[in-house]
Amino acid sequence: IALSNDGQILFVYKSNGKDGGDIYMSTLQGQNWTSPLKLGPTINTDKYWEGSCSLSSDGKILYFASDRPGGFGGRDIYYALRNTDGSWGNAVNMGPGINTPYNEDAPYIHPDGIDLVFSSEGHNSMGGFDLFKTHWDQKTNTFSKPENLGYPINSTDDDKSICVTKDNRFAYVS
Repeated sequence: IALSNDGQILFVYKSNGKDGGDIYMSTLQGQNWTSPLKLGPTINTDKYWEGSCSLSSDGKILYFASDRPGGFGGRDIYYALRNTDGSWGNAVNMGPGINTPYNEDAPYIHPDGIDLVFSSEGHNSMGGFDLFKTHWDQKTNTFSKPENLGYPINSTDDDKSICVTKDNRFAYVS
């Protein structure tokens, strides 16, 4: 579901049929990937879906989507900070500026750590899911109001995920 910007960490989605689906992490050791390990209970829940994520370039913040209780809609965007021991801190809902009563999904934090792109059925969507961009404001410690990426990136269909090159010259859209 995601690859770290340095290509050393791979995130995969797995479901055992008893959970809603969870995020696992594998690391590259030489030319081989380690067996995927389930992220801890602050990221994954027993009964709810966690199935998309993005890791900040410094490896300290994981942005992810979940349909756990206590959100603003179906799926919401959350973040968690990595502790010094490598575990993840508590999941924090990104709030009503990002999340709507509808579904949000597929967060992608740009390598610059400032631009966050995610998909949403809310805000001012052209179709089902559209891609939206928001900027981190260091002065206010908040993300800006999400802006629809518009046509031709978005269409009247579901447009859910994007990955942008570090130099902003290319974007890969799914």
